[in-house]
Amino acid sequence: MAESIKLKVSCHACGYVIEGTAKYGPGHYVPEGVPFEFIAIGKTVSEKGRRVKAEAICVCPKCQVRNKYII
Repeated sequence: MAESIKLKVSCHACGYVIEGTAKYGPGHYVPEGVPFEFIAIGKTVSEKGRRVKAEAICVCPKCQVRNKYII
């Protein structure tokens, strides 16, 4: 089952809001919107269920700075 990932972050350099979405599952990764590199690093478990913990790396379309986030 694919998990929907929504990325909404601001650029470290210029403050531009970067938005993108993706579907992530076993052998399945499809980005939409602003492309970002997605690296799964673990899972988190809460009362809402399990979610993937990951690093997201994206390039700001406005100033071309490479940004890295933990989601």
